[in-house]
Amino acid sequence: MYAQPYIDLINVRYTNSPETGPVSKNKNETQLNYLNISSTLPIRFKNKKDALILSPFFEKWTSLTSVSGNYSNNHYGLVLPVSLLKTIPNSNWSLMTTAIVRMNDANINANGQWQFGGALVAAYYKKNSHLTYKMGLYINGEFFGLFIIPLLGIDWQINERNNLFGILPASLTWEHQFNHRLYAGTVFRTFTNSYHDGGPNYWRVDENQLGVFADYYFGKHLVLNLEAGHSLFRKIRSGERNEVKNNWNADDNFYFKCMIAYRIRFR
Repeated sequence: MYAQPYIDLINVRYTNSPETGPVSKNKNETQLNYLNISSTLPIRFKNKKDALILSPFFEKWTSLTSVSGNYSNNHYGLVLPVSLLKTIPNSNWSLMTTAIVRMNDANINANGQWQFGGALVAAYYKKNSHLTYKMGLYINGEFFGLFIIPLLGIDWQINERNNLFGILPASLTWEHQFNHRLYAGTVFRTFTNSYHDGGPNYWRVDENQLGVFADYYFGKHLVLNLEAGHSLFRKIRSGERNEVKNNWNADDNFYFKCMIAYRIRFR
């Protein structure tokens, strides 16, 4: 955990990507909004180096599109990742194993559909250069089929005011400190999620975002985050397992994000 500049013990964020105006040829007008309420709860062991980390979160996607069909506008996720962070004695290596249980559905109830997955990430820390390299693998049983993707990350304290951190393809952030209250930078992030939507059907979103952000600290831990950017190669698809029935050809658009968080900084 200390390889990254901070953790958010709890945060609430909302992203709005409004309907486009005139859309490009062979594209469909799409509004795509996202709500996330999440927490990170580290439980450190006696050696102060290893930890059990609980990271539960709730999410909601709202999609409005010009494509007709019987698919829901709202899709929900209840997710519990549980991670074990273990340092390797007498080395600069650490290992994080994560088990992930999800209920991703158009309706969250007793009949909701479950997904199971996990990740394995190895990290190598170069103390003198304040640099950590990460590599690993993510696997999840999506409703469209088994999803497997390699991971490659970095946590680099470039100097006292600049940090570069993240794990691709999930996210990569450059952060610059202007003073003790104001930080700003750029961020790239991706989403690939699928949700049960009646019968054997699924709804899938592939969203990629490139944006700029500003963080303002009202105190030592309370932070307001504002971000604006544009989606890239957005795709929304639906169908049955191992089969795509509808490719919505969603149009890329600007997005705006607002978040408030209780944050603990390590540097």
